[in-house]
Amino acid sequence: MPKEWDVFISHATEDKDDFVRPLAQSLAQLDVKVWYDEFTLRIGDSLSRSIDKGLAGSRYGIVVISPSFIQKQWPERELRGLVAREIEEEQKVILPIWLGVTKQDVLNFSPPLADSIAIRTEGMTAEEVAISLLKTIRPDIYKDHPRAELEKMLTGQALQDLQEELEYVRDELAEYQCPFCKAPLIERTEVPAEPENQFGGGTVEHFECGFWNMDGKPYSLCPHDPLYPKLEEYEIVIRPTKDERFPCRAFLEPGTENAKRLRFDSELGHTEEEARNRIIERFNFRKRVR
Repeated sequence: MPKEWDVFISHATEDKDDFVRPLAQSLAQLDVKVWYDEFTLRIGDSLSRSIDKGLAGSRYGIVVISPSFIQKQWPERELRGLVAREIEEEQKVILPIWLGVTKQDVLNFSPPLADSIAIRTEGMTAEEVAISLLKTIRPDIYKDHPRAELEKMLTGQALQDLQEELEYVRDELAEYQCPFCKAPLIERTEVPAEPENQFGGGTVEHFECGFWNMDGKPYSLCPHDPLYPKLEEYEIVIRPTKDERFPCRAFLEPGTENAKRLRFDSELGHTEEEARNRIIERFNFRKRVR
């Protein structure tokens, strides 16, 4: 299919402010056509369909590999799509950038990526990375402009205009992001009002951070929400089981209204102490990885 964009940027949300947004801005200033969510998505767009279109419609895919990227499932899905394209098209598609990771980190995550020539961001600004990428993405532009001229393209009124456009787009995208941590909307569905549905019916929104609501009413909280419950808001209850292997089962019984919005599965243990420690670990893990 014809390629509408020069490059697609796959990244984790946590890297957006400090690196990815400045990189996308810099590439756009260099006349590179960039598929980047803040540039490309508009109100009413389907998130997954738009990303799939960007993956298929871009000549290259920049993959910003960072500790946050390695931990996330959504960027990994984008990476799989780019890998599939490389195999099918038998040509270079993925342009890896290592952001705060070592070769061993990348090797543990994806051995093929560790063997790829990557840009390491240590000591480099987003603007310098953009110029380095330009050699591959748009060699025609890189060849026609001396480096000093390329650096001038990254400054001035045009960059200010781009920032104003980004502010507008950011406001437009607000309803597609968690109101507390800006994690992307994963799914929005209409749920019919049926007797067996304990929540009733309405529009349900699920975000990557774990926050979800129905018609604006929250049912599971974002860890960045000031109302996110603390462990002290639950009572740890230990009950016996009929399983001789794991005779103890631990529960987190909510003690506040906020705690009732966040439910946890029970944990088994050989002893009461083991069961108690496991339910505490479950609570801490859920808050840490969201």
